[in-house]
Amino acid sequence: MNYLLQIVLILLVGKVCSEFSSRIGLPPVMGELIAGILIGPAVLHLLTPTVFIHYFSQIGVIMLMFIAGLEGNLKQLLHYWAPSLTVATLGVIFPTGTAFLLCHYAFNFDIQTAAFMGLVLSATSVSITVQVLREMGYSNTRESQIILGAAVADDIICIILLGVSVQLVGKHSASSLSDEIISMVLPQILFFVIVLLIGRFIVPTFLKIFDKMGINESLPTAALIICFGFSWIAVKCGMSDVLGAYCAGLAISQTNYEQDLEPKIEPIGYAIFTPVFFISIGLEVTFKGIGNDILFILCLIAIAVLGKQLGCGIGAKLFHLNWKEANVVGAGMVSRGEMALVVIKVALSSGLIDKSYFTSLILVTVITTLLAPLLLKIFIQRNVKSQNKERRLD
Repeated sequence: MNYLLQIVLILLVGKVCSEFSSRIGLPPVMGELIAGILIGPAVLHLLTPTVFIHYFSQIGVIMLMFIAGLEGNLKQLLHYWAPSLTVATLGVIFPTGTAFLLCHYAFNFDIQTAAFMGLVLSATSVSITVQVLREMGYSNTRESQIILGAAVADDIICIILLGVSVQLVGKHSASSLSDEIISMVLPQILFFVIVLLIGRFIVPTFLKIFDKMGINESLPTAALIICFGFSWIAVKCGMSDVLGAYCAGLAISQTNYEQDLEPKIEPIGYAIFTPVFFISIGLEVTFKGIGNDILFILCLIAIAVLGKQLGCGIGAKLFHLNWKEANVVGAGMVSRGEMALVVIKVALSSGLIDKSYFTSLILVTVITTLLAPLLLKIFIQRNVKSQNKERRLD
C-alpha cells in the first residue's frame, strides 16, 4: 500500500475510534490502540507493520515524551527522586521474580530463558500513561511526578539488567564481564552529565538565538532540534531515545520560552505523529499460533499487571501515599510498550527465547498496554472522588 494511503487510513480510523472510545467513557488513546488491532493483521489485515510506519511511530513516541517533558516540573521531579527510585526497583523485582519462578517451575523453562521472560516483564513504558494523565488533567500531581521519575529509573535498571544478562549468557570471564558492565554504565552516566550541561548552559542561549530570527516558526524549530538532538545523544549512550526526548522537554521547561513553545509543539505531535505510534502498537498483534499458549499468556498477563501494580503501589505506599494514590502510581507503571519490545528482540536474537514464544510475548506486551490506560483511569477517578468527598466533609 502506498505510504500516503497508509497515513490516510491510520489517521482516519484512529480518530474515529478515538471519538467512539471517548463517547463510551474510555481514554481516547484506547481507541487508537484498538484501531491498530482492527486494521492490522489481527482482524481486517488492511495494514501490516512497515519500516515507514516504524520510523513514523518512533517520531510519535519521541514527540509524546518531549511534550511530557515540556509540561513537567524539574523541581518536583527531583523532589520525588527517593519514592521514584523505590517504585522503579520494586516494580522490577516483583514481576521479574514472579515470572522467573512461573516459567522455570510451572512451564519447565531453563534458567536463562525464564530469566529473560522475567526481564521482558520488568520493562515499563509510560508513553500511554503520559497521554492519559494529560487527558484527565492529572499531569502535575505528586503521583504523576513519581510515575515519570520511576519510569526514568526503570529504563536505566532494565537496560543495565539486559546488558548484564546478555554478557552472562556469553560466558565471559569475570574480569571481562566487569569490564563490560563498566563499559555499559559509564556512557549512561555520561549521558546525564552531558544533558545537564547542555540544558543548563546551551539550551537557553540556543533558543534565544533562534527567537531573534525573522523567519516563521524558528523557535519551534529550535525546540525540535534540541528534542531530536537529545534523543540521538541518549541512543549513542545506550539509553532510550524517549528518555532523551523527555530530558529535552525538561531542559526547555526551565527556560522563559516554555509557555510560548508548548501550544506550538503540541499540535505537531498530536495531529499526526503520536496517533501513528499508538496505532502501530495495535498493528503488532496477531492471533495466529497462540491456541496452545493460552494458559501461558494468561499467566504472564496476570503477573505483568499484578507485579507492577503491587510492586510499584507498595513502593509508593512506603512514602506515605494513601492506597488510592499508590494504586494510581501502580497502574501508571503497568504499560510495557516499546521498552519490552526491545528486550524481546534482544532475547530472540540471543537465542534465549524460542521464536514460537515471540507472538505470545508481543501479545502480552500489547494487552498490558491496552489495560494500562483503563486501569489508570479507574484509579484516578476513585482517587479524585475520594478527595472531593474529603473536601465536602471538611
